[in-house]
Amino acid sequence: MKKRRGKLKTVFLMLLVTIFSISGIMTVNAATISDDGEYTLVLTTNGSLGGEIDGENAKIIKFNVAEGETAVSLSELTAGIIPFNGEYEFSHWGKNFSDDTKADDELAIADFTYSGTVYMSDGTEVEYTNGLLLYAKFSDKPLQGTGTYYLTIDGFGGTINGKAKLSLTSKSTEFQTVDLTKYTPVRDGYTFVGWDLDGKFVTSVDSNCFAEKDVVTVTATYTKNTFEGDDRVLILNANGGTIDGKESNKYDYVGGADSGTSMSLFLHVPVREGYTFIGWNNKSDGSGENYNYIYWRLWDKDYSEEAEINADTILYDDGNGYVIYQNLTLYAAWAKNADTPTEPDDPVTPSQPTQNTVQEIQSTGEIKANIEFADGINKDYRLDIQELEVKKELADKNVKFIADINVLDGDSVVKISDTKMKIRIALPEDLKGYNKYEVVYILNDEIKETIPATVEDGHIVFETSHLSQYGIIATNTDSATGDNRDETQNTSATSPNTGDSSNVALWFAILFISGGGMLGITTCSKKKKYFK
Repeated sequence: MKKRRGKLKTVFLMLLVTIFSISGIMTVNAATISDDGEYTLVLTTNGSLGGEIDGENAKIIKFNVAEGETAVSLSELTAGIIPFNGEYEFSHWGKNFSDDTKADDELAIADFTYSGTVYMSDGTEVEYTNGLLLYAKFSDKPLQGTGTYYLTIDGFGGTINGKAKLSLTSKSTEFQTVDLTKYTPVRDGYTFVGWDLDGKFVTSVDSNCFAEKDVVTVTATYTKNTFEGDDRVLILNANGGTIDGKESNKYDYVGGADSGTSMSLFLHVPVREGYTFIGWNNKSDGSGENYNYIYWRLWDKDYSEEAEINADTILYDDGNGYVIYQNLTLYAAWAKNADTPTEPDDPVTPSQPTQNTVQEIQSTGEIKANIEFADGINKDYRLDIQELEVKKELADKNVKFIADINVLDGDSVVKISDTKMKIRIALPEDLKGYNKYEVVYILNDEIKETIPATVEDGHIVFETSHLSQYGIIATNTDSATGDNRDETQNTSATSPNTGDSSNVALWFAILFISGGGMLGITTCSKKKKYFK
C-alpha cells in the first residue's frame, strides 16, 4: 500500500510539472504579427524631434492575439527595432511624449484603444484602430566613442528601397567601406544627382569619415525635372559666365522631407573662360557671403533684407507686414586662374545664443501661445504666430486651423531646427468642444506628418524640433480616446499569468483522468498558492 502511495505521489508530482507547462503555453503573451492584425502598436520618435525608426518617423506593428489573451510582450513585438536620432543612444520605449516614463514590458490588450493616421515618407496614409502609442526615448549618452559606426543614408524627400532613410551600423573594428553607388533614391518629379557629405559629392564612405564622430549622414541631392516657378524661385546669375548654357537661370526651391532642410547649391556649377568658380555669393562683386546651401526662410522679406540678398516680386503679403518674395538672386563668384582661389565660406546658419537665455517665450499677438525650449533661447527673441487660410484640400481632411509659427529677432526670422521645444496654442473658440484633436505638420499645402498632441486648459500642446506651418485637426468621434487616452485606459485587465477557467478545468480533468480522484483535488488545494 505504501509503495502504491509512493507511486501516486511520484505520478502526481509529474502531473504538476505537466500542468505548469500546459498552463504556461496557454497563458504566454503570444502575438502574431500580421498586416491585417486587429491591434496596432504605434512606435514613434516624438513627432518631428529628429529621430527615425527604420527610416520613418513612426513604425506600425499590427498583430493578433489568441482568444482569451489579455496582454502582449513589448520586447517580443519590438525585437530588433532600434530607434536612431543621430546624436544619442536609444534608452527605452516611453508611455508619454512629454516625459520619460518607461512603458511596461507587459502591455494590456485593454489599453489598445487609440485610433488615428500615420503619414509615411512615400505619401501613403496608414489608418489604424485599437492602437497604443509608445515613444522612443534617448539617453544623454552621445554616440561618440561607442565602438560602433552609424551611417545614415538620407533620401531627402525621396525613398531608398522604399525607405526615407537607411541606417547602417557596424562595429568600428569591422567597418568596411560603403559603396554609395549601390543606393539610388527615387523622388517623383526629380532626378538624383549624387550623395552629399558636408557640401561635397561622395561615392563611398570609408573609416576616415568617422575620424571625429561615430555618426555620418550622407544626403541625396536632386534637380527638378520641370521648372514651375509658382512658388519660391532661386535665380543663379552666372555673373560673366554661363550656367546651363545661360547667363542666368531660374530654379524652383528644392527642399527635403521637412522644413528643417535646406536646398543644396554646390551641385550648380557655372563656367567662365579663364576663371575658376568659387561659390554663390549674395553680392555681385563677390564681397558678400558664399552659400553652399540656402534655407527657404530667406525668401521672407525681413530675412532676405537682414542677409542683404537681392529679392523681388511679392509672392505673398498678409497686409500686416509679413511678405514673401518670389525671386531671390545669388551671383557666381570668380577667381582668375592665375590667382589662388579662396575657399567658399560655410553656409549662413543663425546660431542659438548661449547667454541671457530664457526657457519660454510667449506670443504678443491675437493668437495666444507660448513655446518652451529644452535648451533655452535668447530672452530678446519674440514669438510670432499668424493664422493662415485653410485651403479646401486640407479642410476636406478636417484641418480647421493653420498657424505659421516663427521666432523673431527684431523683425528678422530666426531659423529654428533640431531644437527640442513644446508648443502651446490657445484653441480658438470655434475649435472648442470637439472630442479628438491632432496636430499636423504642413509643407506646400500638404500634410507631411501627424504629431501627437494633447489638450490642456484650453490649449493644444505638442512637441516638435522645428518651426513651420502647423494645422489642427478637430473631429467628433463616437468615443474620445485621443487626448485623454492615458486617463481612460483600462488598467484592471487580468494578468494572463493567473490563467483562466479553461486552464482550471484542464487541471481537474488531468488529475481525474490520471486516477488521482479526490487526492488530486485535495493536493491541488494545498498547492494553490503556486498558481497565483
